[in-house]
Amino acid sequence: MKIWELKASLDERFETIQLVNFDQDYEKYFKERFNSITPLADVWEEVKVYTLEEGESSDCPQFWGHSATPVFSERALDVTQDFLKDKVEVLSLAHPEKNYFAIHVMNAIDAIDYNRAVIRQLSSGLRVGFEKYAFIKEKVKGEHIFRIFLDDRIRSMVFVSNEFKEAVESNGLVGFQFNEVWDSEN
Repeated sequence: MKIWELKASLDERFETIQLVNFDQDYEKYFKERFNSITPLADVWEEVKVYTLEEGESSDCPQFWGHSATPVFSERALDVTQDFLKDKVEVLSLAHPEKNYFAIHVMNAIDAIDYNRAVIRQLSSGLRVGFEKYAFIKEKVKGEHIFRIFLDDRIRSMVFVSNEFKEAVESNGLVGFQFNEVWDSEN
């Protein structure tokens, strides 16, 4: 079993998008709220985005409004919908030419094996990140998209299963970047 960190590709050939009303929308929706598991659908209004850097169409464009937030094209949403069901909120972004959706991952699981993970720690003792991930296999089995806790804080990174990655790749979706962070065999 493998776990991958999901990111938008930073390959310069792909388009990137940005918030039209950055200050207002970042504060209202992204600054604190996207890193929580509190639903946003009830407060979500029209969030306008535009193409910041032209390039090839991407099914997962880099979103400079909040880089930890995955943004999917309509096609990517169709391909991954079975993996997303009951795990995320799909929030529409208003782009002048394309249909894009911010993916608010609501599935946060306490799945870190603290005995095997290598954790980055400040001199104050505050644990701030991971140098090496280790997961509790039973807790990630059957989980296809999720975020994790470090102690009592939900991390912003989004993780996906091998099945999610394979669905993206076998359907020819572009603009996704997958970084392997854990293999249960190693």
